[in-house]
Amino acid sequence: KEDPLVRRREELILEVANARVAMKAQGNKAVREATESLMQALRAVCAKLEAKNRNELLKKLPDELWEKIIDENIEQNDLLALASTCRFFREKQEDLGWEWLVTKLELYRRLDERK
Repeated sequence: KEDPLVRRREELILEVANARVAMKAQGNKAVREATESLMQALRAVCAKLEAKNRNELLKKLPDELWEKIIDENIEQNDLLALASTCRFFREKQEDLGWEWLVTKLELYRRLDERK
């Protein structure tokens, strides 16, 4: 089964190549703008495809290995920052039950109200 993002990327590559040939033949400003638009679409599709591939790669490691990596390399206070970096680590935080940084915000709020 072919990934629709891969198929779209290939279509855009062909469209960009055809637009460049037309641009060289005509030197038309409209053709140049169309080529730039296609290049932007191609970059967007490639970025989505890269993110998808990166996510699939990260998911290949078992949860036990992620737990060991996190326990040995990330301090407790840095778990919130790690979970904030991407969806994958937010999901891992929920799956593995990493503890969140606990703040005393409610206590500080009460102290401010007394003043």
